[in-house]
Amino acid sequence: MNITLRQLRAFIAVADTASFARAAERLHVSASGLSMLVRELENQLELKMFSRSTRQVRLTDAGGEFLPLARKSLSDLEAAIAATRSLATIQRGRVTVAASVVPAATVLPWAVRDFVRAYPGIQCAVKDGFEEEIRDQVRRGEVDLGVGTLLEDDTGLDESVLYEDHLMALMPDEHPLVARGTVSWKELSRHPLIALTAASPSRHLADQAFATAGVTAVPRYEASFSSTIISMVAAGLGVAALPINVRQVSPRVKVHARLLVRPTVKRRLGVYSRSDTELSPAAKAFRQHLESFVTQMRGIPAEVVSNGG
Repeated sequence: MNITLRQLRAFIAVADTASFARAAERLHVSASGLSMLVRELENQLELKMFSRSTRQVRLTDAGGEFLPLARKSLSDLEAAIAATRSLATIQRGRVTVAASVVPAATVLPWAVRDFVRAYPGIQCAVKDGFEEEIRDQVRRGEVDLGVGTLLEDDTGLDESVLYEDHLMALMPDEHPLVARGTVSWKELSRHPLIALTAASPSRHLADQAFATAGVTAVPRYEASFSSTIISMVAAGLGVAALPINVRQVSPRVKVHARLLVRPTVKRRLGVYSRSDTELSPAAKAFRQHLESFVTQMRGIPAEVVSNGG
């Protein structure tokens, strides 16, 4: 038996329209060609699928029983064909990812390494930069994916969380706050503060926390990169409030980290793309790979925990 996709499509179209003429129009074939396809199917099955008259076309009992089977078979075959074509498509292509400095220097290199091993025909470009600029790059279509801090009510983006961590108080060696198990935002505000620039999402979270604690914290120093802030803290210029994962970029610098409380601030780091544009097969494959990669790492990389100080 050699039933074809064209025969199944012809049979289903006639069953749906109850008309050979309308079915032929739907499939963009001639009426005679459609009739031949149905006749070939009937010969294969050795069953009459339709009862024809001058006024109407009706399914026979055999045709009625075969219809749901035909629909499922056609759906399964078309899905298999689409999956095969999609697999062939993502064997080549290009994906551009913009990431904030810490994930660009830590998680992404290893995720990209495994991805290009699986898909050697795909070019994968990583652009590191400021978190506050990455969202606009994604919205303008300059990059396929962004990786960084997720904010509440950030419209126009399709977001998924990669992992969550907390804002921590960072302080130099021998600082009085080192002896504390946790540090409140009010306590932190009493010391010279080193902060990210005002446009940074992490700075936004910190400013909100200070306000919730009922204090106004004016930074004595500002810097654009968390690695710079860590070095400034190590030099004894002040304290900082940053996500704990920043310790990964400066693991050897002698800086201590303590959980900030009252309030405790959870930061979500994730991947996002434009919500009004479908990703290319290559970009979609990388996004799925990145989400799976981080999940297998159980969310936060080990260094984030071990470098707490």
